[in-house]
Amino acid sequence: MTRIVFIVPQLSQPRAIKRIESIHNGCIDIKVYGFDNGLYRNNISTASFEIEEIIPRIKEASKINKIIFFIKTIRRILKQNKNCLFYFFGYEIGAFGFLLGCRNYIYEEADVSAARVRNKFIRNMMLTLDRAIITHSRYTVFTSGGFTDYIFKRNIPRNIILLPNKLSPWFNQQKRDSVTSKVFDYNHLKFGFIGLIRYPNTIIRFARVVGKYFPQHEFHFYGDVERNEYIDEEIKSYSNVHFHGPFVNPQDLAKIYSEIDVNVVCYDTSSGNVNIAEPNKLYESIFFYTPIIVSSNTYLSKRVKELSVGDSIVANSDNYIIDYIKSLQSSHYEYFIHKMKEIDTETLIDNPYNLIEKLKMRLLAQVQ
Repeated sequence: MTRIVFIVPQLSQPRAIKRIESIHNGCIDIKVYGFDNGLYRNNISTASFEIEEIIPRIKEASKINKIIFFIKTIRRILKQNKNCLFYFFGYEIGAFGFLLGCRNYIYEEADVSAARVRNKFIRNMMLTLDRAIITHSRYTVFTSGGFTDYIFKRNIPRNIILLPNKLSPWFNQQKRDSVTSKVFDYNHLKFGFIGLIRYPNTIIRFARVVGKYFPQHEFHFYGDVERNEYIDEEIKSYSNVHFHGPFVNPQDLAKIYSEIDVNVVCYDTSSGNVNIAEPNKLYESIFFYTPIIVSSNTYLSKRVKELSVGDSIVANSDNYIIDYIKSLQSSHYEYFIHKMKEIDTETLIDNPYNLIEKLKMRLLAQVQ
C-alpha cells in the first residue's frame, strides 16, 4: 500500500491536525508537509504524527513572489513523492496542485475562497477553477453543507464527502458529564471568543460594547491576534475586557470553556465565506454546555436555530448588541443548555470512518 502525502497551507491549524491524526490513526501511512505563518504554533508541539517539513511562509515579499514560492515548493513536493496519493488542504494548495498537473489527489475545502471576493468576474473564475479541482479529485471533503449549493447549485458531483468540522476524536477520552453545569449570574455574565482574534466589525465590536456599556459583565479573548491594529488602546483600557493569549487546542479547551458563560461567534458576514461555513465552535459549545451567539442570516445561524443551542444577532452595530444584552432574562441560556444536554456526545465528534475506508480502497487500487 502506498502512502498519502499531505500538503497543508497552515500546518498548526487545529482542523488540519485533527484530519491528519484521524487518517494516521486509521493505519494509513502518511507524510506531512506544511507551511507555517507563525499562528497556532503551540498546536504543532502536541501533534501525534511526524512532520516531514515545515516550510516558513515568505512574509516580506510581493504577492507575485509569494505565488512563485508556492508554485516552486509544491512542484518540488510533487516530484519528491511520485506514485503517492496527495491530500490538498484548501483552495490555494488545491489550485496550485491541480494546475501543476496532479490528478491523484484528495481535496479538502474548509473555506470557499471565492466567496470572499467581491469582484464578480474574479469570483466566477475562482469558482470555475474550484469546480474543476473538485470534479477531478478522487474525493473532495466539504466541512459544511452550505458549500455544496454555493459552488454547484445543481449537478453536484458524486465524489463529495460531507464531514462537518466536528470535535477531534481526542474528545472520545473526555467525560462530558464532568463538565460543570453553568449557573448564570445575569448581573455578571462572562462572554468569550476562542480562536484567531479578527473580525473588528463584529467580534471585537461586541467586546468593545461590553467594555464600554456593561461594566458589570466581562469579555474574554483566547488566542492569537490576526493583526495588532485590531486591538487598540481603547479596548485595552477596559478593565472588564481580558486577553489571555495563545492556547493549545484541544487540551486547553475544557479550562477555557469553564471560564466563560457565552461563546461569541459573530463572524463578519461581509466575508461571503462566513455565510456558508459551519465552524467547529458550534460543536465545542455544545460539548461544553456553553450557549453560542452567531451572526444572523448565515448557514451557522440556521444550524444553531435547528439545534436550539444559542442566539443569532446582527453584530455589526453597537445598538443591536446593546439591545441584545439588555434583553437577556433569567432562564434564557438555561433553555439552551437543556437542549445541549439532549444532544448525544457521539454526534459532536468527528467520525471519518467513511473517508478512511475510501482512502484505503483508493490506495489499494493503486498498487494492484
